[in-house]
Amino acid sequence: MSIYFPESEDIYFSKTKEYFQEVISSYSNGNYRSAIVMLYTVAICDMLFKLQELKDMFNDTIAGQILAEVEKCRNENDNKSKSRWEKEFVDNVYKKTDLLDLEAYTNLNHLYDHRNFSAHPALNDSYELITPTKETTVAHIKNILNSILVKPPIFIKNVVNTLTEDLKDKRHLYETEFEKLKLYLNNKYFSKMTLSMKLTVVKAFWKFCFCLPDDEDCNTNMLINRKALRILISGIEHETLDYIKNNQRLFSVATNDRCLLNLTILLSDYPAIYRDLDDDTRLQIDKYLITDTKAKALAWFKYKTAKEHLAYLKSTAFLSLDVNSIKRMTSYYTSIGESSTLIDFFIWYYGESRSYDSADSRFELAIEPFLGRMSAKQFEQIILNTNNNRQIWDRGLARSANNKIMRYAKNVLDNDFDYSKYTRFFFDEKVLNPDEPKEVTGNSDSDID
Repeated sequence: MSIYFPESEDIYFSKTKEYFQEVISSYSNGNYRSAIVMLYTVAICDMLFKLQELKDMFNDTIAGQILAEVEKCRNENDNKSKSRWEKEFVDNVYKKTDLLDLEAYTNLNHLYDHRNFSAHPALNDSYELITPTKETTVAHIKNILNSILVKPPIFIKNVVNTLTEDLKDKRHLYETEFEKLKLYLNNKYFSKMTLSMKLTVVKAFWKFCFCLPDDEDCNTNMLINRKALRILISGIEHETLDYIKNNQRLFSVATNDRCLLNLTILLSDYPAIYRDLDDDTRLQIDKYLITDTKAKALAWFKYKTAKEHLAYLKSTAFLSLDVNSIKRMTSYYTSIGESSTLIDFFIWYYGESRSYDSADSRFELAIEPFLGRMSAKQFEQIILNTNNNRQIWDRGLARSANNKIMRYAKNVLDNDFDYSKYTRFFFDEKVLNPDEPKEVTGNSDSDID
């Protein structure tokens, strides 16, 4: 009975997949020595295929060098050179590339020993050929399949250069399309990388985004590089935190507002990183936040609770939130189950408007998008804030804004809610009673001082 390994469907090269079927055939028929010998051969061929693709498609110089060394050994007349090229090849791939991690390298060396026992006349005390057990054979098959055969080739040692050049070329295509960028990077790069490769990219991209403000390429590509870093960390957050904690000196930040803002944005995505940075880096961030009110809106990573962060923002003089800050706040506070708390804050923020323009902007950004989520208590607070702040009720767009509020508020406020108490909250009566043409509000404009 033939055995089936579902993972074999993910083998990268069709030729490797074809060879692997010979391994399965030998194993299924109980020919364990043959299965072991063929499995080692398949692993070696697969790595040669990968190096050839790296050389041909990505112009990878290290891949080219290793292939040249293989050809040199195979073409030499010295039989010793011909016989040792396999082992030297495996060692070179492990030492000079990221195609093999430590686990895969160890598994392959273990298989190499069993291959030698199986291929050569290795005899026991009774002059019988040594045969690997069924359990040993299937263990080797699973190990080689999962640690080598299903992994595509990818960018030996120059992974950072390859990725940064590709992002540079794709910047205008993906810079504003986060989900498309995420799909692209995961499919083409991150899903194919070992953990050590990913951490190498984390370290390099941290430097590009936060430490080199005078480098022209880093400046030009800072946004897309930071988004790529965010996407990469999302799949290895725990490992990234450990890596930063153990290598704090590598994770600093330049004294530059743009670098500090971009780091603040990243920390808003991964608040736990803040506590693993060294004291000097955290101090730089803290000093920067004092000077930039928009960055303060993202600084929840400094606080234990949502309410502490929002209380800090309320104490901030001349607080100003832009559309991106509000979107990020909404995403984060919703994710931690504090959307209602955030809406309370936005209602306060609207109530603190200090000019007509400010009230218009704050309503558009921080109130209107959330009207469908508000409670009766929150609507009552908006009405009160409007009534108490001339910069809100006396502006040209006040009635239009209030009508939008009332279209939602009427559905949650009590039917006997007393609007007459709020003499400066003007809205069209027809919003409450759409079948009546009458247009009346609490007091006429002439009644207001």
